[in-house]
Amino acid sequence: MRVFIATDLEGVGGVLLDSQVGGDSAEYQRARRLLTQEVNAAVEGALAGGASEVVVDDGHASGFNFVYEELHPRARCLMGRPRPDWLAALSEGFDAAFFIGCHAMAGTQGAVRDHTMSSASWHNMWANGRLMGEIGLWAAHAGHGGVPCVLVSGCEKACEEARSLLPEISTVATKRGVSRYAALLEPVETVRQNIREQAEKALPKAETIEPFRLASPVEIRIEFNLTGQADAVKIIPGRERIDARTIAYRGENILEVMRLL
Repeated sequence: MRVFIATDLEGVGGVLLDSQVGGDSAEYQRARRLLTQEVNAAVEGALAGGASEVVVDDGHASGFNFVYEELHPRARCLMGRPRPDWLAALSEGFDAAFFIGCHAMAGTQGAVRDHTMSSASWHNMWANGRLMGEIGLWAAHAGHGGVPCVLVSGCEKACEEARSLLPEISTVATKRGVSRYAALLEPVETVRQNIREQAEKALPKAETIEPFRLASPVEIRIEFNLTGQADAVKIIPGRERIDARTIAYRGENILEVMRLL
């Protein structure tokens, strides 16, 4: 069984502050290692559950967050940007997907570092009329290729969001939000052990969980924070200005639409 692991940084245990999600700070370097260790736990669980191959996708910001030399020796990794597609390695075909380090969608009260794609510019996003965040986009991208998502880790609200899309999915809560920048944290080894255990247990669910697919044609609507951000979007085929802050992006499938964003 081939397993694909998509990753983000904001949902990793211990990650709370702006200084931890980018730049050259010591806190960001620590966050990179926390991410790498949670990814390794997921890889270990996947292998214990019978995975024959694991590919991990460095999905946060620059795509260069893993501590490469500390990654699990049985995992191949996709790092860096630009890429031809958002989750480019999924084009190789997989049997199951894990999403590690997830955050909740923008506007989720009690979530840690909630946002959808960009805190600076995106206010809300709808996919085929359903309010959705990045977890849904990842699941739809995987589902387009027939790959079911069977495990999500992140703050409690991110886990709730995942279960609202896929009720049978396995989840691991890394922290419970007190505010956007504060959380009650689980012990670091508890988080990693829970990810290992749930990753191993989740793999059999690939036989029963249906891939999450968006019906064709696909429309994603983005409500920007400011009218000027919508003004800056060039209206080309596949895009339509809906109102002062909202742009619709349309295509036959999720891949076509993501290429328009």
